Amino acid sequence: MHYERFGKVAAQAISWICVAIASAVLAAWLTRSIALVQIVPTLFAMQFNTSLCFIATGLAFHLAVANTRRPTLAIVLSAAAACIPLASLIQQIFVVDLGIDRLLYDPFVTVGVDHAGRMVPNAAICFILVSAAIIMTAVRGRNSLARVLCGLIVFVIASSALLGYVIGVESSHNWRPLAQMSPQTAFCFSLLAGGLVFIGAREREYPRSTIAAMLAVVTYLLLLLFAYMEMPHQNALAENLQDDGSNPRSTLLGIVLLSGALYAGMFAFSFRSSQLYRDVAGRLQESEKRLAAIIETAVDGFITIDARGKVLAVNPACEKIFGYRADEILQQNVSMLMPTPYHEAHNQYLENYRITGRAKIIGIGREVEGRRKDGSTFPLDLSVAKVELDHQVIYSGIVRDISERKKYEKDILEANAELEEFSYRTSHDLRSPIASSLGLVGIARDMIDTGDTQDLKQVLGRIETSFRKLDHLIQNIISLTRTKAMEEAESRIPIAQTVRETLERLHYMENAERLRVDIAIDDELTTMRRASRFQIIIDNLLSNAIKYQDPVQTRPEIRIGATVNSGNLVLTVADNGLGIEPGTEHHLFQMFKRLHPQHSFGSGLGLYILKKSVEQLGGTVAYNRLQAGSLFTVTLPEKNHHAH
Repeated sequence: MHYERFGKVAAQAISWICVAIASAVLAAWLTRSIALVQIVPTLFAMQFNTSLCFIATGLAFHLAVANTRRPTLAIVLSAAAACIPLASLIQQIFVVDLGIDRLLYDPFVTVGVDHAGRMVPNAAICFILVSAAIIMTAVRGRNSLARVLCGLIVFVIASSALLGYVIGVESSHNWRPLAQMSPQTAFCFSLLAGGLVFIGAREREYPRSTIAAMLAVVTYLLLLLFAYMEMPHQNALAENLQDDGSNPRSTLLGIVLLSGALYAGMFAFSFRSSQLYRDVAGRLQESEKRLAAIIETAVDGFITIDARGKVLAVNPACEKIFGYRADEILQQNVSMLMPTPYHEAHNQYLENYRITGRAKIIGIGREVEGRRKDGSTFPLDLSVAKVELDHQVIYSGIVRDISERKKYEKDILEANAELEEFSYRTSHDLRSPIASSLGLVGIARDMIDTGDTQDLKQVLGRIETSFRKLDHLIQNIISLTRTKAMEEAESRIPIAQTVRETLERLHYMENAERLRVDIAIDDELTTMRRASRFQIIIDNLLSNAIKYQDPVQTRPEIRIGATVNSGNLVLTVADNGLGIEPGTEHHLFQMFKRLHPQHSFGSGLGLYILKKSVEQLGGTVAYNRLQAGSLFTVTLPEKNHHAH
């Protein structure tokens, strides 16, 4: 942005300087003052038509380069400014007079030209090239190689003429016998050509230093050539030196050829070096962009610190992992991302590594703890690499938040422990009723063989009880497996109706008829759930309340409620039953845990299945001790409920 603004200011300055010089010359011609011609004859070396063309060209340069909003007007002015120089060249080449020289103004004096008012050929060539470059700029809206080449040619012609005036080489500005380029003309062309070459070169990535060196070399060689052409005018000096056997022209020719070869070699080397530098810089820039893109989009965090622990760079993943913005981390000590005691010991660790060279993390990697902006800690995988630069040593670290992985590992360990316990307890609980039944079958056979059938009915009843226990255990195992693996579409479930149907189905349970049931659920309250899993929850809540009622309670009761609260469906089942002993709450939802084994037989899987079913639906289950009995609360996230 700075270079673009500077280019526009420079273009404005160039255009207005050219317009001012041309306007001054134009005013001098309009005065028709012979006295002024005698005082400043060089002023009139710029012809009237030339000054008009400079005004048009300067305005077109301003519109095309400094202010690109009006390219059409710039094209019109440039084309108009090129017409007169083109006609002058045609007159010069074909030796004709088209009347262009006196079309707009009849010159009253002739200075530096063979025909009054005629534009000199070198100026005409420069005007055509400058106009072409301005038109290309107005059409494309930017710098181009063709514009640079036109500017190079004009700059060499104009700057060699200016230098010729300074060092007295007349042939550089006086193309005998064609014409003489005035100093003000050469100056204006030098400004315009310099603007065409250098303004906008940075945006197009042209090697400006190489272009400047090339201009200097070509201009120097051209001046040497003009100086060599001056030698015929130095006959007197040459005749005086002929007696010594020396030839000044041969000597100058040797200097021209030698210096030309040296400068050409220097230019070729400079150009090649610049080209190689551009290629290397381009590849390096592309490589940096690719690396930056990889780091910026990486899921893992990248942190770079110096030898003192000061953070030099972080990527967006670090901001997400630690909760800080990048500007809050940069230039701070990296220990801010570590909890106690690593926070206090980190700087000492870096110092110990610098002195001893023994690494604990660098080049190895390990699990560490990180600290977020809110003060919470979490596990990290950290790998650090040492990078030795020319003037400093830096450390590059890759961090990965492994909180989710550690959670999964914990879940797997817990699941494995549950599986081991399940295998052991299941095999034990399955074998016990079978072994008991086999023993009773043997007793029944002996009783039949001996004809003692008096107690046979009792023995068969005990066999039936054993098989009922076995069947109950198998049903619970099936329910548990179905809870974990079952896939089912959601459907709308009327909650009150489901509770009533479940109570009707469980009415066969022992002492179920004693219970007073209070259902406080709106009949129009429904929920979108997987019906089988929701039914498992209701079954276990109600069967548990029926099974563990207090036998000495004169009015045993169950209170069932359901409401929608803060976007959650809350199911409650309260009873005045046996409850559980204080201190045993943590066993309540464990596998194969029976807290009242003497009161009612069971597998110890009911509440465990309840808990797993609730978790499968994304909810939670809680137990609360009441003064008499228990309260179970199931909370399920409810995104699509409907209540009256």
